Amino acid sequence: MKLYVNQSRNRATLKEDIYAGTIFLETQLRTAQKLCGFARERIAEAFGADADPRQVHLTMPVETFVSTVSKLKSGFTNSVETKELIREFVVELGEDPAHYLFDVPRLRVVPHYDYLHAGVSYAYKPHRDTWYGGVACQVNTWMPVYAITPDQTMMINAAYFDAPVRNSSADWQLKEWISTERWLASTNVKEETRPHPVPLEEIDATHETRIAPNAGEMLIFSGSHLHGTVPNRSGQTRFSIDFRLMHIADLAAGRGAINVDSGCADPQAGFKDYLHADTFKSFQGVEA
Repeated sequence: MKLYVNQSRNRATLKEDIYAGTIFLETQLRTAQKLCGFARERIAEAFGADADPRQVHLTMPVETFVSTVSKLKSGFTNSVETKELIREFVVELGEDPAHYLFDVPRLRVVPHYDYLHAGVSYAYKPHRDTWYGGVACQVNTWMPVYAITPDQTMMINAAYFDAPVRNSSADWQLKEWISTERWLASTNVKEETRPHPVPLEEIDATHETRIAPNAGEMLIFSGSHLHGTVPNRSGQTRFSIDFRLMHIADLAAGRGAINVDSGCADPQAGFKDYLHADTFKSFQGVEA
């Protein structure tokens, strides 16, 4: 695995490096810090200014937690502020927002595993985003809102970047997920009943990389990497932000990371959720 620290800005080969499996850790991005600051404001509004949001699960009934987190996540994802910060982020990397699409940012809230690990706080099993209909040119970002430990982070298993994994993605439909399953998150409290594309073989966890950044320090990597949620048994709730970028010309040309095992048949079903990074207008699909 190749890991570069603070070397993504104005990098001529950034996309190509990411498509080849290179991972970037950025610790000094101004827009990342602003995005984290905005998330903290929303978190304080949701749980109360005097509450420690990393500890609220200790006293809050899980049903109240689910309701609160559902509203928090929706408000953050659909705000104009987050979209504007993503546009600023693309500019800060030295790229032209007119050349990129993005999927709306997600605020992930992952409490102690035994409290909740389904629905709004689903602990993702090892997966590639391509199994979920992500495109080959998808660039992922991920960062914690508060400093974390390796026991709270997201893992990347880079040994599988070009090694196939038997999985259930061929039996999973993105269109069905978008129209039905996505909206059932708040009803999944005791267990996750929604279908997900998952590995059908044992994953060798000895190759996992667990990077534990400080608040606002961002990982940038290919959506084709095998990655997942580390079961959080730290006793603290983890808050993180992620969003995805797609280069328009690369999407049209089919460029990106290699597809070693994804069987998802309808990635185009997700195109309607993409927004142009310069105008925030909905993406109308790849021209023939």
